[in-house]
Amino acid sequence: MAYYNKVGMLIFNADHSAFLVGETKKKFNKGERPVQYLMPGGQFEPGESATQCLAREIQEELMCEVDPDSLQFIAEYLDVSAASPDRDVSIKLYQGQLIGEPFACSEIAALHWISQKEYQSELLSPIIRNKIIPDLLRRKILMS
Repeated sequence: MAYYNKVGMLIFNADHSAFLVGETKKKFNKGERPVQYLMPGGQFEPGESATQCLAREIQEELMCEVDPDSLQFIAEYLDVSAASPDRDVSIKLYQGQLIGEPFACSEIAALHWISQKEYQSELLSPIIRNKIIPDLLRRKILMS
């Protein structure tokens, strides 16, 4: 079991060539990693299901509702944590649709659309760069 257990939402643009990430407001100490781009979502609260956690986190971070009928489990990924390189994180990733227009709030400073071109960007959290994008490309879920 990972140190951090999270759920994330994969939100695509119209042609599935890019997906939405949030730029964290968290500032790391000097010499540590730069601000990173993370999947929308977050950590489970006690007793929450994955879909309940997604609904709560998306409302907090993007001020949108999640269309529950659109949710589809993609995979579970494990890699080093963006916040703590000495710890690991597990993300249960769901693809889905939003109800409403997303905008950054809570701990999110800005929203960005990430495509295959940004595949190796150091701004992406390790789990997105090392695990999520390669898997989405391999499975032809993310289009080039």
